[in-house]
Amino acid sequence: MKHLFSFLAAAMLASAAWAQTTVTLTVDMTNEMVSMDGVHVAGNFQGWDPAASPMTDNGDGTWSYTFTSDTATSYQYKFVNGNAWGTDEGVPGACAVDGNRGITVDGMLGDVSAEACFGNCAACGMTTVRFRVDMANEEVSPFGVHVAGDFQGWDPAATELTDEDGDMVYETVQSFDADSMEQIVFKFINGNAWSDPTELIDVACGDDTGNRVLPLDATDILLSANVSGSPYCFSSCQSCVAPLAVTFNIDMSVVASVSENGVHLAGSFQGWDPAGTPMMDNGDGTWSVTVEMEPGTYEFKFINSNDWDGNEENMEGTGCNVGGNRIASFDANNSTYTACFNTCPGESCVPDPDPADVTFRVNAANQELMEGDTLFVWGSFTGWQGGAIAMTDADADGIWEHTETISGGANVDYKYSIGHPDSEGMIEEDGVFILDGDTTNFEAAGCGAGNGFGGFNRRHVRSGVAEFLDVVCFNECSDCEGSDASVDDATVIFGLFPNPATDRVVLTGAQGSADVFVLDVQGREVMSLNNAALNGRFELNVAGLETGVYTVVICQGLRQGAQRILVH
Repeated sequence: MKHLFSFLAAAMLASAAWAQTTVTLTVDMTNEMVSMDGVHVAGNFQGWDPAASPMTDNGDGTWSYTFTSDTATSYQYKFVNGNAWGTDEGVPGACAVDGNRGITVDGMLGDVSAEACFGNCAACGMTTVRFRVDMANEEVSPFGVHVAGDFQGWDPAATELTDEDGDMVYETVQSFDADSMEQIVFKFINGNAWSDPTELIDVACGDDTGNRVLPLDATDILLSANVSGSPYCFSSCQSCVAPLAVTFNIDMSVVASVSENGVHLAGSFQGWDPAGTPMMDNGDGTWSVTVEMEPGTYEFKFINSNDWDGNEENMEGTGCNVGGNRIASFDANNSTYTACFNTCPGESCVPDPDPADVTFRVNAANQELMEGDTLFVWGSFTGWQGGAIAMTDADADGIWEHTETISGGANVDYKYSIGHPDSEGMIEEDGVFILDGDTTNFEAAGCGAGNGFGGFNRRHVRSGVAEFLDVVCFNECSDCEGSDASVDDATVIFGLFPNPATDRVVLTGAQGSADVFVLDVQGREVMSLNNAALNGRFELNVAGLETGVYTVVICQGLRQGAQRILVH
């Protein structure tokens, strides 16, 4: 009998695994001015591309997108009012899964669908409450944990909470018509009957009968004990874990201008609300805020304003990011976080370079191009794949080029592809290639950086002046073997900033190792560094130099480059 059961279980699992499920996602745009580019959905089912999955206008204010899933799994996604990041919705903490929407697919249960108002948890005009209670200090009843209140007739068994991730926090999501309800009165039950242990709450968060009271408005609510988003402890107005006071400091001197709306902090500890945690101006270019949160690891980012309209940091390609967010752990011994905007802690604060032209150049001699094939460049300056730009080979020398005016931060992460990356073009394979017989990547080879997802991008560090990038072979860090395309590049092209400088200057753009010299106006050597590892960004200490004009010289074999700088 045991063997028969195992066989049946295996057959059922196999059936679930192979069952094809139709998933339909619908968003109500009634409250939005719909973009001329239409409405899109991006998620882990399509590579998080904001332009790849256009939704269909249903003609009633709603838009839908349907795809099929061949496996039982959970998906994350969000809606985009347009076709680029920066126009995506902010998903309220009341229904967010890692800051995104979530849907679970199970082939045994048939097709699934989800509909919500853009930027809201439920239908337009509805309010969603995510009830949560921490049972860490309780022995949970075998009948589970429930919530009962005036919204469901005070039935102790009707509304069960679940703990999907095993963290002892039990949850359920409920939606209400806020226009018809001013508040919710409720309590949690450790079981499913009034004879089981129920909460007795004091007036700090309840009424005089020992029930919890939650005011309602048009805002989706993540039920929390404090501003850091910690859940209530069972039968308490506090969280189960004593909160930790964490101070965040951000240096904004690196940005061109601070928004008139100030600087804000948003993260997983406060529901990713871009306006919920304003920071204080310290008057020296830095901004600070202290937040109470439980010890743990959190994702977050700083925002140069109070909304998601492209004002937030993008930490992709840095060593302190996950999915473009900052990530850090806090405890009693580590309760302060200090950094520069768009820069990891401990790295120098360098102002954004001036907007300037960057000319990208790639040699496809190592690829078999078909008639009509076109090379594309795309990256942080294009919104990645969706904004890929076609390159040209006007002189038919095999070198494809494109010049783009780029502003913002110094780091420019990018890739090349043969054909548009959204149309199954051949994309550089996450920077993995062969060098001297060994497998390497863009970062290890000195021309790129990790993307935070296990892959690699090319990286150029802008100087704020017009730059022609060295010709590189497709999917390599140097030019194709035997090519003479770079012979005319006898000059090492690099930038210097800030200029004028006081105590330090950053050399950008030059790759590999080189000898670096600093000469005074009479051509005398006042500083030298041998075999300096430039790697696109190298900091030179000039604090010991007297005020005056100097020339910085880079030597790489037969190639040289020079730039003047004022030190004061």
